[in-house]
Amino acid sequence: MCVPPVQQLLQGVGRPDEVLACVEAGADLFESFFPFQVTERGCALCFDFNISPDPERAGRAPPAVLELNEDERDTTGETQLNGDLNLDDQTQMTSFEIDLKDKRYQDDFRPLVEGCGCYCCKNHQRAYLHHLLVTNELLAGVLLMIHNTAHYHGFFSALREALANDQLDLLKSRVLRGRGGQTERKE
Repeated sequence: MCVPPVQQLLQGVGRPDEVLACVEAGADLFESFFPFQVTERGCALCFDFNISPDPERAGRAPPAVLELNEDERDTTGETQLNGDLNLDDQTQMTSFEIDLKDKRYQDDFRPLVEGCGCYCCKNHQRAYLHHLLVTNELLAGVLLMIHNTAHYHGFFSALREALANDQLDLLKSRVLRGRGGQTERKE
């Protein structure tokens, strides 16, 4: 009789850096409401996890996260250090998201993530999401949840592909690029 391998389920682990660390430690299954938390903050997931460019897009820019300007880098770098993780405080913005309530997005007519195939990115711009958020329109949460769920699902698809092709280090470097693996909290 063959005994199936034991699978490990982790609950409450959601940030991409946490997920990658847990996968390296042998975790198999995750239950998380990270995309919902990001949506509740009025933010959009915006990090690069592309490890295999789509050959259909040859000659065009690959799906990637739009480059953040210096101001965006300063406000999004609030990921806690791994040893300092406080699971009770899920209200702090992470370096994997952008705060669309910020005034700088009122005239930003780019999609949330360039090349993202979700309904929100295909049909709406950052400026429109900013407007919906500052006017407390319910549609803002719906559109953000569509994007955040699609983006998070894409990350896990890339994670499965990286594991199958022994490219976890490549995925990790792509996801953590510009973060030095982790960034310090703002005081």
